Amino acid sequence: MNTKEFIKNVQLVSGGIALLSAAGLTYAITKGLNNRKTYKRPFDPDKIVELEGKVLLRDTADDKKSEARGAIFDLQTKDEVIPVHLGPSWYLDHQGRRFKVGDKVMVKGSRVQHNGKDFIVAISVTMGNEVLRLREEDGTPSWYGWSKLV
Repeated sequence: MNTKEFIKNVQLVSGGIALLSAAGLTYAITKGLNNRKTYKRPFDPDKIVELEGKVLLRDTADDKKSEARGAIFDLQTKDEVIPVHLGPSWYLDHQGRRFKVGDKVMVKGSRVQHNGKDFIVAISVTMGNEVLRLREEDGTPSWYGWSKLV
């Protein structure tokens, strides 16, 4: 093999690696953007409320093993009982914070309606001096970052 053939082969291999890298990066970005599109919970940043009360009931919103399987609890305030949607069960399982019936909490979130019923999409839940952050103020879920938040 002469020098010209060697250089041509190196250029072909380098070009192939660059092409595969660009394709991989494009795939990763597209997958990330598509994951954001799958989040279907309503959120209205103009309807942020803070409610204090106690946890009455814990549940999951769906039986599927997907983001649709959300952790929720009913919050008893002095005026009402309202469901609070926290986020996907898998995310909360990794946060190390478990809410029990009777826990006194402060919930900050967006008060929205679905099928004519009010509920809160939680931004954060405070218990004592512990804060579980679930979303940004604009509704962007914290689990997009996949990190343990305190």
